[in-house]
Amino acid sequence: MNDVDFALSVSPQLGELYRQAKDLAPITPGHALTFLRSFAVIFCETLDPNTKPEQNLNSRINSTLNSGLASEKVLARLRLLQSSGNKAAHPEEYDWTTLDLPAMVEEGLSAARYLLEHLYWLAQGSATQPVYTVTEDTVHSQMKLSFRAVFEEDSEARYTLGIHFKEMADRLNATDVMFYADNGYGFNSRPVINQAIHWFQIAADSSHAGAMFEYGSYLTQLKGDGIVDERRKGALYVARASNEGHADAQALMGDFYFSGPDFFEKDLKYARESYLQAASQSHPRALAQLGLMHERGLGGPIDFDAALQCSLQSAAAGFPQAQFHLYTLHIQGQAFVGDEPRAINWLIAAAEQKYPDAMLALADLITQKRVPGRTIIEAQALYEQCIYTPGTRVKSLYALADQLSTHTEEFDVMNKALSYAFSCKDEILNNPEYQYLLQGCEEIIRTLWIRINESLVRTYPQLANPVPVVPYIPHRLTYSGPSVGRNVPCPCGSQKKYKHCCI
Repeated sequence: MNDVDFALSVSPQLGELYRQAKDLAPITPGHALTFLRSFAVIFCETLDPNTKPEQNLNSRINSTLNSGLASEKVLARLRLLQSSGNKAAHPEEYDWTTLDLPAMVEEGLSAARYLLEHLYWLAQGSATQPVYTVTEDTVHSQMKLSFRAVFEEDSEARYTLGIHFKEMADRLNATDVMFYADNGYGFNSRPVINQAIHWFQIAADSSHAGAMFEYGSYLTQLKGDGIVDERRKGALYVARASNEGHADAQALMGDFYFSGPDFFEKDLKYARESYLQAASQSHPRALAQLGLMHERGLGGPIDFDAALQCSLQSAAAGFPQAQFHLYTLHIQGQAFVGDEPRAINWLIAAAEQKYPDAMLALADLITQKRVPGRTIIEAQALYEQCIYTPGTRVKSLYALADQLSTHTEEFDVMNKALSYAFSCKDEILNNPEYQYLLQGCEEIIRTLWIRINESLVRTYPQLANPVPVVPYIPHRLTYSGPSVGRNVPCPCGSQKKYKHCCI
């Protein structure tokens, strides 16, 4: 008996999800992981029939834990399927260069087999060992998929082909260096994403909810003043998918109502309702957004308990925005009161997933020596990563320049710090939001100039008494008005005689 036959013998429903995930793994590993996440949902229902249908996956896993029907190993594998499924469903929230989807789906299939064995032991007794052979991945060739899409006009096959090309385009785009302004894809990935959108559009016109979401969301993200109608068209497709109960579409509708882009009217009450619909299906980003809205009283009353619960569910699913939000709730005194290590652990989890705000906050804590075992060097590495994200760039440049101005004696490093400080000052002058950092930034520049001069003198003694650094003062313009006497006060108002001033 092979592994697919074994899975079907344990549970026809779980076996079918396992088979679909295994078939899709070679072509669309990300899509395969979403089937394995559904596998985790059905597994919880099978293990604990008292699970309520409206419970999301995180609640189902907790119910399984509380029921005493699962071991720690079972729970660990359920969490794995939950986390990897969420990452595969929302890769845009993560760093594509760190997502090894083929390895993740292989690990997920192994976890699914362990869970199937657990059900087998519960039914047959732990003394009975299941005997089966894990075969090579089923050859679900692109040619066969294309045949179904073209000649059988199968909307699911068309959608799957779209996912195949989209995953390929996103991987290529992560390494592209030149990008088109309209859709953000690069020269190498552009033809591939066009293939994906072709198949999504055809499947969407057959009322396939997933394809309606993918096609619509692509159109709504197009840039340019001349394609507002395309963005509106995309929003209509997303709305149709949302009405069909598609969780990603419901979350995106929440985004539209929340931010009010040019093709939509802002409405925080509707935004909250849309996020609630998606959250009922364990959508991690919708849960994270709900956490923020509950905290700030957006679209409804302030409810810190609800904010904490939503963020906990999303964070447990591996969503970095929610993990960071738990830390900010702790800072406000609304979560983990008296338990800073727990809050910092969530912060670290978000930082490890390259969430910029979390990396910046963690670097600050390390600098303050509030994270045991972490060094200033690690803080500097985090700051250096944050300077490439607009929202964290200025503070990271400032922190790097400040640290290096006092923590190094190396001439090259001090010059590097000086370049950070000058870049920081330029950004501050162009952004009123950071004006409060200007005085400190200028002091860092002055300190670095002094230390660089001192370093030069130590290296080259002949440069003793270097020219002091003085602030730049614009030269007074030459007076060009009516002639005045040489000994009368200068018309420029300097209180000096004209012959000593603007002559």
